[in-house]
Amino acid sequence: MKNILKYIMVLTLLTWVVSACEEEYQAPNDGAKHSVIYASELSAGNQVQVFGDISFGDASAGVKHREWIVPEGIGYIISDDSASSSDLANIKVIFNQAGTFEVKLHQEFDGDFYVGNNVHNATYDTTMMVTVLDSVKMGFTANYLNDDGSLGAALVIADGAKNQLTASKSVRFTYHSEGVPQELVWTYEGGDPETIDYDGVEIADGTADETDVKFKKIGVFDVSLIGSRERPFGADTISFTDIIEVIPSTEPVVLDQLINDGNNIILNYSREIDPNSVNSNDFAVRIENGTVINPSISSVSVDTKSGNLVIVKLSNESLYDDDTVYVSYTPGAMQTTDLVKADAISEMVMEHKKGTNAMAVNGYDVGMEKSTSANWPYLFWGPPYDGFTTSFPTVQPHSGSKSMLMSWTAGGGCIVDHKDNLGTQYTFALEANKAYEFGFWIYIENLGDNTTGDGLVPDLRFYPDDWSAELAFFFDAAFPTGQWVYQSTRWTPSNSRDFFFMMRGYNASSSVLMNFYLDDLGIYELNLRP
Repeated sequence: MKNILKYIMVLTLLTWVVSACEEEYQAPNDGAKHSVIYASELSAGNQVQVFGDISFGDASAGVKHREWIVPEGIGYIISDDSASSSDLANIKVIFNQAGTFEVKLHQEFDGDFYVGNNVHNATYDTTMMVTVLDSVKMGFTANYLNDDGSLGAALVIADGAKNQLTASKSVRFTYHSEGVPQELVWTYEGGDPETIDYDGVEIADGTADETDVKFKKIGVFDVSLIGSRERPFGADTISFTDIIEVIPSTEPVVLDQLINDGNNIILNYSREIDPNSVNSNDFAVRIENGTVINPSISSVSVDTKSGNLVIVKLSNESLYDDDTVYVSYTPGAMQTTDLVKADAISEMVMEHKKGTNAMAVNGYDVGMEKSTSANWPYLFWGPPYDGFTTSFPTVQPHSGSKSMLMSWTAGGGCIVDHKDNLGTQYTFALEANKAYEFGFWIYIENLGDNTTGDGLVPDLRFYPDDWSAELAFFFDAAFPTGQWVYQSTRWTPSNSRDFFFMMRGYNASSSVLMNFYLDDLGIYELNLRP
């Protein structure tokens, strides 16, 4: 958990000295009079938890009388016995319920005084707003997920409930809370994922609302959720033991993913594999990269922590990002822990695991979760590049809760870049002469054509700010629609520096509107075969 900030932030208004117009003149009560008020939680937006204390101070010069007033029956001044009002210079207040409340200060001076550079006379009233938050309190519901993705029956949320779930099936968890948590940490024993941590941004934009978890291991498992808030500090843990019982399945075992982890090949199955049933002689690997390599396999094993992962290790051979790797399995003894045999694999192509997304390091909104149209402004190239609109709906995300919906008019297109709320371009750092993969996911709802103008098909191009590359993607009549498709290309910068992209779209030869969703942009360093 993060440390609690306890520094008192002082709001000091500008102090101005009252000077005489003539040398012999002396102001009454010689010296400047000015209003200076502070609040201990100002830097946190004057937020405080129910029954947590917040301090206020009047450090004004020249005050002859003051009165603090808090809502009677809700706020209590605990630094003296006056409950809802006080004439002390410094007070400490607690509130007994959540909401937004006023703390008022009435000041009386013996003449003119300053608030900043403005002169006031005799009296001054200040009102400060305090937001009182409930204590953090967490809860959740859970539902079975049907095979078609629809929501099934609710689980019983109780210790020892042992809600039965067939191995490889999924549950959707939905949290609810009081007190505005800023971080959520889920732990799903036996689940995939086993843990997940949501931050304040993901909570605010709805990403954290629902979490789907697949259970692949046989057994009885616990689930816990921790919600916390940094300032004002609050936390709550809710945990249930033996809430889910995963039982054997008679359904075929499914290979969910085939991916590399360094130089190992990982087969991610839909449920646990019996470690005593795997045999390296049943597997074969072929690598193509200009030539054909048939590496020998040193071992095949089941991961000791995640029993649904089968690890294939190669003998004296490395895997590179430009390799095409084919994996085959001839049915033998390999079976799940619930005694279902694994099906054959015939030269299935391995997916390369990507490293750090260099584009996402400095805040570039690669997942479109925080963007508005103002963050992707038009660059004023004129027609046809002004014929577009952007929005960020939740109806068709590739991941997270949002994607960019871009529409190009018939005969139109776009030219935009990506800026923060202050109008500064988001940048990403790349190194000279290193190979990178640039890619994104696109879901075309309505495909443009090339029936007019110069006859060019619609395209989407990304230009670095120095115009040193043109990363182009074309969408002809054969391009898939109604599904997410990954598009990528390679780029080797000649300079080491911070870059930003301009995104140019072209639909100028089209007689129809083009609509598509864009999500999960990324730049990844490649390790290419020498």
